[in-house]
Amino acid sequence: MLKHGAWMVKDLNKALEDVISVIMKSDDYQTCLKLKEKMKKNKELMELIEKLKLEQKDFVRNGYQSKDKINELQEKLYQIPIYVIYMQHLEKVNDMICYIEDDLNHYFYQLFN
Repeated sequence: MLKHGAWMVKDLNKALEDVISVIMKSDDYQTCLKLKEKMKKNKELMELIEKLKLEQKDFVRNGYQSKDKINELQEKLYQIPIYVIYMQHLEKVNDMICYIEDDLNHYFYQLFN
């Protein structure tokens, strides 16, 4: 039984590696990487992104009180075309990941219940 279990884990790991590989080779993921490199060269854009991250952390730390500053920063970011395109591709990549996550959750639920 132990050998069978180890074989199953090995097959599962291989399947997960294959899925990760498909995502990483996808056009959307590759576009995200290219755009991220271009965005890194834009100091103002990177500062806005950093400010947004800090505001999001503060928002959580302060008990989800005021989202005004976050909304303001997001509005500024969504006026920058490269950021908008990056976020559109990133959303598609995240959708792929969520879809796979849902399938895995369903698989393991069926397996153990």
